Amino acid sequence: MSKQRFKEALALVRAGRLDDALAIVRGLDLGFVLKRMTHYKGQPDHREAALRLGEAFAASRQASSEPAPAASTFEAPLPPAFVQFAPDEAVGFDRPEPFLTWVSADWDSIPPLDFGRLYYLDPWALVALGSLHLEGRTRRPPLQREGSGGAVRFARALGLDALASGREPAADLPGQMVRLNRVHKSSEIEPMAERMASLVISDPRSEDMRLAIRYVLVELFRNVVQHSRDPLGAVAAAQLMGPAQHRSRPMIQLAVADAGIGIPRSLHRAHPSLTDYRQALERALLPHISGTFVEGLTGSFENAGLGLYMISEMARQTGGRLLIATTGAALVLQSGGAEPANPKFLQPPGTGFPGTLVAFEIPTDAVQDYRTLINSILHKARERTPKRAADHWLSFTPAPEPSAERVALWAVRENTPEASELSRAKIRPALLDGRPVELDFARLDLCTQSWLHALLFEPIRLAWAMRVPIHVVNADPAVREGLRFLEAYALGG
Repeated sequence: MSKQRFKEALALVRAGRLDDALAIVRGLDLGFVLKRMTHYKGQPDHREAALRLGEAFAASRQASSEPAPAASTFEAPLPPAFVQFAPDEAVGFDRPEPFLTWVSADWDSIPPLDFGRLYYLDPWALVALGSLHLEGRTRRPPLQREGSGGAVRFARALGLDALASGREPAADLPGQMVRLNRVHKSSEIEPMAERMASLVISDPRSEDMRLAIRYVLVELFRNVVQHSRDPLGAVAAAQLMGPAQHRSRPMIQLAVADAGIGIPRSLHRAHPSLTDYRQALERALLPHISGTFVEGLTGSFENAGLGLYMISEMARQTGGRLLIATTGAALVLQSGGAEPANPKFLQPPGTGFPGTLVAFEIPTDAVQDYRTLINSILHKARERTPKRAADHWLSFTPAPEPSAERVALWAVRENTPEASELSRAKIRPALLDGRPVELDFARLDLCTQSWLHALLFEPIRLAWAMRVPIHVVNADPAVREGLRFLEAYALGG
């Protein structure tokens, strides 16, 4: 049975469904998986799929093997002083503090949130409550949802009662509302983002806006699945906002929330110097900052650390706004005014969310050219990319280990197909097995970047994931410079 499951995983890799393949092999015995990978790497018909699966499996084990930081890593913020709700309070972007101080406080000592006393709630507040009231939560903040007021009716319409009881919500309203939904597996990210974007943007003439909405949702869902460690996953909703929702112009609001470890603890795995909640949240908005790779690099196998940066820049460049609340801190970024759109932390200190909540709002007519918008944001990210690590996994010294795989390169000089095949057949399997590689560049006084890329781009990334060095000997100074450039590119791409 296990052999058949592994073959199914290889078939999924060949079909481009790497996440589903990983889900299968993670459920198998580790020793069996390693033996199967070794077996299939020796078969030409299966070698490429086995190598791809092995590299992704190694990267996922490397990420999951890093222990979560203890709660004492950060100085625990004092629970915020509860900001009292005003009579007929409207909980929204303009005054999020009462709700966030309430939900951040000790749930055993706060009064229930009485929906009957509220005039209105934004969808993001109901997404936040939905994530905390999912079926299976052992603790939930106290709610009072009786009555027939506007906030009570809207909570029911968005599907809060159905979500908390495990029932299916009522049908969505295309072009108006996407009710509370759940995402907790990688395989659900793309379909759910596509579905929600197509529902909230139902006009085919607004394709660029639909693409922008889909992009934001994919990034937010991926953050939850990859980083939150919440086994129940994300809760999300979307709505077209107008005068009835206190908006002066039509806006689309998206919100995603989880009850996981929060942004500060997620970042701390790779950024141990971050011990302040607000500092961690602020850093999360910078390009190439992630809990999956160390500072100075610009990406891992599946993560470039650009998710929240891209979303925040999209809010800045479209006149939108962004609310992020997480353990110990919360901020609002609002664009469109005379002042620069810089994040504003919410008071009092300690205001946040027990997990991570992100609400994104964008004018309905803000995106006329999706690709130009994305290119503009990426161009700005490149300008702010930190210096990349050099000589981090390439070592210009002989390999001291007797078990090292020693490879002479003269026979495949400037033949990119053969260099690529050598990489697949010898270099990558050795790294996957945890053995160092020694590459002999004797007599090679010229190496083009195309050839070096074919030979070493993927092995450098695999060396990083496995924490195994690649040793280089007999390399000409010009070749060394080419290798350094390739390393920076491979670890930064």
